[in-house]
Amino acid sequence: MPQKNMAANKDKTIRRILDGATKVFAEAGYSGASVDEIAKAANVNKATIYYHVGDKEALYVRVLHEVIGQTAAGIAARMNNSMTPAEKLATYISGIAQTVENYPPLPPVMMRAVESGGQILSPEVAADLMMIFGILLEILEQGAREGVFIKANPFIIYLMIIGAVAFHRNVEANWDQKPELAMLFKQMDPDFYTKLEGSFSISVANEVTRLLLRALEKQGPQKD
Repeated sequence: MPQKNMAANKDKTIRRILDGATKVFAEAGYSGASVDEIAKAANVNKATIYYHVGDKEALYVRVLHEVIGQTAAGIAARMNNSMTPAEKLATYISGIAQTVENYPPLPPVMMRAVESGGQILSPEVAADLMMIFGILLEILEQGAREGVFIKANPFIIYLMIIGAVAFHRNVEANWDQKPELAMLFKQMDPDFYTKLEGSFSISVANEVTRLLLRALEKQGPQKD
């Protein structure tokens, strides 16, 4: 087999392993996951996982670093100094939303990492988390310095963004994949069903950005 094809097959195998690991970690957390379950989800044997990536801890670190690190780097790359704080915030939120869309299991994986007390987080992943939070912190601080944003708790804003985007994605997925749930709502309250269904047609990133800017943008001296 040509070397180029071998490299491509290796990349595909690693991709399957990481996708399978992300799914299993999201469902069971680090302590509840097993390499056997990950191998089954990835449709490979355990030896292949150990050969290409490593043990369970190596898989966990790789999953977190790959997705969180790429998200932070991607958001940073799309920003420039000429942007206003509002434009940067919109870019940040759209970057988070895009990651959740591409990797739906990411939010629960991140929450599981927090629940573990950071015991499994490597310095590498900790640096990724600091970077992604640090970008938001700088946006909010810039807005406050320039007098266009009120002062706000950056961690609360971060949780609002992650929570809104992740929960919307989860409910939307269940709505599409479990029609019996949608039909139950429709039977119980047709008006409620129509309003709820309509909420999925919006861009969650745009709506979260609109609402947060409305809350953050300084309207007058009384806002400080």
